[in-house]
Amino acid sequence: MTALLLFVAIIALIAGFTIPNSATPAGGKSDAARAKGALKFSGIAAAVVATLWAGYYQVPAGYEGILIQQGAVSGDLDAGPHFVVPFLQTVDLMEIRTQKEEAQAAAASKDLQTVSTQVAINFHVDPKSAAVLYKSVGPSFSSRIIDPAVQETVKAIVAKYTAEQLISDRAAVKAELDEGLSTRLRPWNLLIETNGVSLKDFQFSAPFNQAIEAKQVAQQTAEQAKYVLQKAEIDAQTKVTEAKGSAEANRIRAAALNANGGSKVLAQQWIEAWEKGGSQVPRVISGSGGGSFILNLSDLIGKDEPAKH
Repeated sequence: MTALLLFVAIIALIAGFTIPNSATPAGGKSDAARAKGALKFSGIAAAVVATLWAGYYQVPAGYEGILIQQGAVSGDLDAGPHFVVPFLQTVDLMEIRTQKEEAQAAAASKDLQTVSTQVAINFHVDPKSAAVLYKSVGPSFSSRIIDPAVQETVKAIVAKYTAEQLISDRAAVKAELDEGLSTRLRPWNLLIETNGVSLKDFQFSAPFNQAIEAKQVAQQTAEQAKYVLQKAEIDAQTKVTEAKGSAEANRIRAAALNANGGSKVLAQQWIEAWEKGGSQVPRVISGSGGGSFILNLSDLIGKDEPAKH
């Protein structure tokens, strides 16, 4: 748009100054003179509009405008409309919204295991110091500042932990990494968001992964053996308890035999055995032959029931 207006202005001015004047009556202006005046005015007006248009700049939301004058940073512009000196000042944009940077890092753990991980960082440029960052680093601050900071911080923190601790104490490792990166990037006016550091994954060497898998299998086997041992102990305790109960029952029976001469106790056991067979217990049993006897069971069964033969 600016170039088009300038082109129109130049053409109009050239035409206004080059069209020859024609003869005119005394005291009057010819049509050519009026046309030249109109062209000159149009050219000047177009030049003014082009200049104003060239000096207008709109900084979009989420960005900070870096004002550059003759190649040097001279200030910054907030979001919104601004006027700059045409052809003398230019504006570069620097994003101040939350941005994401991912970096791959490798390090050695405390037990000398090779560890690699991918770190994701959510950060933003301090709007008040965007011009300072642009002047000292430039727009490519991610590759110049953030990536090296991730590498150094990961190496320093991973060296404090063994490979197994990196897995079991992942939250503590992440907290240290968050604090370490915040401290390292703050002087460059790069601010990490709250909980803005993420550890995507820890990767170890193949032998270490195999050792971890073997350890897990061994732990599962040990837990199974522990369960079997506990079950065996419980079964043994159960048998001891049952044996003690049986011994106590035999002691009570022996005491009853000694106290009652044994006859009633034996008869009671005989009745119980008979009832278990599902038959009606007789009241009197008699024998025949050389060993005749009569056994009256009424006292053991109950005197209130009629005797049955």
